[in-house]
Amino acid sequence: MLNKEELAGIGFGIAENAKIYADNVILTAQRGHGFAAEKANHLKDILAGKDAKIVGGNNAKNGADRLVNGIHIQTKYCNSGSKCIQECFQDGQFRYWTPDGSPMQIEVPSDSYDAAVQAMKDRINKGQVKGISDPQQAQNIVRKGGFTYTQARNIAKFGTVDSISYDAVNGIKLAGTAMGLSAAISFAHSIWSGESPEVAIKEACLSAIKVGGITWVSSILMAQIGRTGVENSLRPLTKYAVENMGTKTAAWIANGLRGGSSSIYGAAATSNVSKLLRGNIVTGVVTTVVVSSLDIPRLVKGEISGVQMLKNVTTNAAGVAGGSAGYSIGAVIGTTIFPGPGTLIGGLVGGLLAGSAASTVSQTALDQLIEDDAKEILISIEAELGILAFDYLLSEPELKSVVAESEMINWSIQLAEYSSRSDRSITVKNILETLVIVIAKQRQKITLPTEIQLLDGYEKMLE
Repeated sequence: MLNKEELAGIGFGIAENAKIYADNVILTAQRGHGFAAEKANHLKDILAGKDAKIVGGNNAKNGADRLVNGIHIQTKYCNSGSKCIQECFQDGQFRYWTPDGSPMQIEVPSDSYDAAVQAMKDRINKGQVKGISDPQQAQNIVRKGGFTYTQARNIAKFGTVDSISYDAVNGIKLAGTAMGLSAAISFAHSIWSGESPEVAIKEACLSAIKVGGITWVSSILMAQIGRTGVENSLRPLTKYAVENMGTKTAAWIANGLRGGSSSIYGAAATSNVSKLLRGNIVTGVVTTVVVSSLDIPRLVKGEISGVQMLKNVTTNAAGVAGGSAGYSIGAVIGTTIFPGPGTLIGGLVGGLLAGSAASTVSQTALDQLIEDDAKEILISIEAELGILAFDYLLSEPELKSVVAESEMINWSIQLAEYSSRSDRSITVKNILETLVIVIAKQRQKITLPTEIQLLDGYEKMLE
């Protein structure tokens, strides 16, 4: 199960994955492949170390979709090069211009580049690109994208190799950030708890790997689910929730989670919060499944019971839900108090406190209903060992030896096939008695005293 240091990193991962989910909703639109191409080319430029930004979200008329190293780019991914160029003209005139009056670069599928360049040359020859008369300038206007038309369409679909590959790469940065945050929190907690720096570093690395892996896998699964019918099925629920919270509250939440960037209000804010809410639901469920999946091999091997796994899943779900809600609420409050850094700080504090509290409450409540497998086994071992120690007159060193041997046994596996407590108790007794007999056989051989020796002993005692 997750500890409270890990819940803070998990809360961050869920919140950021929810944003990715909200951004990817547009991929399910009729022309979702165009947005997929835009996002994929942006990610490729980022990985290449370029200063790249997606700016098409401002919906500016004839504005750029992307800005890369100061170059304005309009992405056009159609099924042919000529169609890509045709989309750039209105009433026979080129319509995409940069602020300085030069033609904007038109990004086209890599497999349609040559045809697109030729189509642009034809347009220039017809005088349809104002101020440009040399057809060779078409090569400077048309930009070769990093993906084919088919790849862009596949990225927008569920379950394709291209979409999974894109989601995997896209989730690496987020997972890395979650790893760093979890490592820092875990290290600090270990030092404050009196651990040595060496132990603290080891704990930090373990938390980082665990949280990073969970966040990365969850990111891929969440993004894939967002391309399915689940997105549409959740819309009525989130729409109802957002409508009941009111436009002012929705705007406060939306702008708080945006971390001090440009504010949004009205329909834009409610739509944003609705998408984020769906993202949190999907990501929370996926994260719980990923975390709990670690118990599946243990259940199959018989190391834990089905009841124990149910208890673990419930506790994990409570912790994940609490961490996610706590991070979001903390981020909004943090942004209100201290825009910018306050978003992350408030989110981590909220995720840590709320996630830990929710997990503890759930664990405590379930402890009243369900006893852990380990506790139940330990109680049985202690009871049977006490009886055997009396029956076999075990000395303290002998008892210690039996206990040491019993600690080497994987009791969960040994008792996996027994469902009733009575069967388990009998099995525990048989295993422990085998150990006791082995120890007892190592006792020194005893020769009883003769009658004369006993009489001498009595005589000395009476004297």
